[in-house]
Amino acid sequence: MIDYLTKKVTQLAKPGFRNAKGDSWAETTSLIETLIRETGNIPQITEWGESNQYKNFTIRFPGEISKTIILGAHYDTYDETPGADDNASSVAVLLGILKELPANFKRHFTFEFIFYACEEPPFFDTNEMGSYVDASKRKPEDIEMMICLEMVGFFKNEKNSQKYPFGILKYIYGNRGNFIMGVSNKASRKKGLHFMKLLKRQRKHFYKNLLLPISFSGLGLDWSDHRNYWNIGAPAIMLTDTAMFRNPNYHEKTDTPETLDFEKMQFLTLDLLNLITQELGNK
Repeated sequence: MIDYLTKKVTQLAKPGFRNAKGDSWAETTSLIETLIRETGNIPQITEWGESNQYKNFTIRFPGEISKTIILGAHYDTYDETPGADDNASSVAVLLGILKELPANFKRHFTFEFIFYACEEPPFFDTNEMGSYVDASKRKPEDIEMMICLEMVGFFKNEKNSQKYPFGILKYIYGNRGNFIMGVSNKASRKKGLHFMKLLKRQRKHFYKNLLLPISFSGLGLDWSDHRNYWNIGAPAIMLTDTAMFRNPNYHEKTDTPETLDFEKMQFLTLDLLNLITQELGNK
């Protein structure tokens, strides 16, 4: 799995290649579709836009009921950055899960894997965000949980390698950037706690959760695709390496594959795969 994740990130992380306003955008969407098909799955495609064709790719696994668990990640990049961590890391993890997922895995809920376009500026917080396009067509009661993967490949074990939006959090979570954080809002707290409990069973000390007891916007906690599901009142959680609070390459040209820890990305891939096939698919 490490070799697979490394190869996929390397294929995706080219400077400016995944810029949704760039000259290579059509090539980007073609590559994403090809990579999905190589896992043995055929995506449903949602298109919008005029000057450029923006595309969400959805792979759907119907369950016993239509209530849906969504696993999603954006595949576009900020400006001309290569975007290895942001967000090729998450795209590679979703592809890795799809590649290993048994076609007949037991599922009570319906599962959808979504690769979103247009998360980055100038689309962020507009109705052209890929996740907005998807969430705006949903009823919140039809969503069991949305799981957003946002930058999941950068890890450091050195002291003071981890920062936080609130300084006091370092006394709770420590100052080493060697974990994946689960972030949810007040409305998602109950289901978020349950999901993180299941995830910690896979690898106890690798996962930590910031599940807020109050509603809060800003400081990066809602800066990804889960925000659009929060906005319709659906439960959603973000899994992240905490982005700019850890990774100095955030939105920089130095966000390259060699800065990532593919072994730890493998941990997340296999743990999510186990959850989907052993826990989340059941009642």
